Amino acid sequence: MKKFFFMLMGLAVAANAYAVVPADPTNVSWYDSHAENGLSRLNYSLPTTDVDGNALPDLENLGFRVFTDNDQLFTFEASVYTNDLYSDMTEIYYWIYAGNGYDFNGNHTYFYRTNWEGFDPFFTWRIGIQAVYNENGTKTYSNIVYTEVFPQTVVPTPANPDISEFIDFGAPVGIDFGYEITEDMDGNLVGDDYTIEKYYNDEEYTILDPEKVSFSIYTDNDQIFTFTPELFPGQVTEPITQFPYSSREPNGAIGYWDIHFDLTNVVEDGEEPFFTWRIGIQTNYTDGGQTTNSDIIYMEIYPQLQEAKNVTSTSFLADWSCNAENTLIINNFIGEGCGYFLHVIDKATQEEVLVQNVVPANTALDEWGHSYYLPGATYTVEGLTPGNTYQYYVETKQNTGLSYNSVVREVTLPGEGHGYQPGDVNHDEKVSIADVTALIDLLLGNSETACPICADVNGDTNVSIADVTTLIDMLLDHSN
Repeated sequence: MKKFFFMLMGLAVAANAYAVVPADPTNVSWYDSHAENGLSRLNYSLPTTDVDGNALPDLENLGFRVFTDNDQLFTFEASVYTNDLYSDMTEIYYWIYAGNGYDFNGNHTYFYRTNWEGFDPFFTWRIGIQAVYNENGTKTYSNIVYTEVFPQTVVPTPANPDISEFIDFGAPVGIDFGYEITEDMDGNLVGDDYTIEKYYNDEEYTILDPEKVSFSIYTDNDQIFTFTPELFPGQVTEPITQFPYSSREPNGAIGYWDIHFDLTNVVEDGEEPFFTWRIGIQTNYTDGGQTTNSDIIYMEIYPQLQEAKNVTSTSFLADWSCNAENTLIINNFIGEGCGYFLHVIDKATQEEVLVQNVVPANTALDEWGHSYYLPGATYTVEGLTPGNTYQYYVETKQNTGLSYNSVVREVTLPGEGHGYQPGDVNHDEKVSIADVTALIDLLLGNSETACPICADVNGDTNVSIADVTTLIDMLLDHSN
């Protein structure tokens, strides 16, 4: 049975195993017109074969993409390429560049830009091209082939910023977000990977030019925040994502050590909060047209509480573990009266049956060797009543007395003697070949299973192809 199943899985992916991958472009060079509106030109030869030297099946499926500097994908704007494009594009295909192409050709593309001295540079170091082959919506790509036009300038990378506090005062006051851009004892901004004869925390560093420093705010899944004149009148004149360090004001909404957002996550049902999980800050340094960035340093405000796991008739696992890098617990403070508090409520009676202070599972060391807690934890709630439905959430408390709650989850325990059996994916109270089908459908995203917990057959808290193998082994053992 196992051999037959994996043969079917192999057939399912066979179509992708023979995808045509184009060879690399060749003869890449750059001509600069020295005029801002002139016709600077990227020259190249697009491939006619795949990486194995076989002729491409259909050249009309061939296209290309252009990249600059650190693999930054270039967008061809319709407002510039009015003769050829009706919308902005990052991939240019045969039907555009062949025959009657005005700015696009099989061996060159024009750019209405220049990198000549005195103009805003189009790129600062190199420009390159990548072939793309699109066969019925399946795309494959060559390597990016660059031509280095200018010497690469080494720009220092700014040190990571710090977060000091987060306070949501609700409407109409809004949110205060405390931060600090790393400085030495004399107030000089410092970098972390460009060394000169200076030391800070026993490490070499370089002093950055404050006029070239900016910072950006991020929320949730690396979603960058836009500073607008409406939110920050007087300090922002047009929408920007990198706020200049030198434009901070001691008593402004964007101050020396804090930012006041006229936004709040205390919202009515149906309204969108400012963010749903975390908020962070990144330091940027721009010199000679190049920008380097620190890590994004996040503070987890609202724990990411997942659905209940390992459910039995009297217990379940509450899980708000977090694998995100550079994310800290608010205030990094855990202790009596502070940190994570798990609340469990009997839905029928609305009685709170558990309030548990939970210590995070993981720690890390700061630059001075001090240990601090990383966000996320799990806790097994035991001693519950079979068949009852429970609501639960995680509250994060600061030492200031403020607190922020996760979403509220709900779990119904099975009646006594009717627990969740690993492998009984369709929840028909038996494990059979029908459960293999249900599990494969779940992995392919084609259906919702009646028992998601049962789909974690191997008990690693992750539903994957490994659970299919375990389930088949289980069925084979039962058949012997």
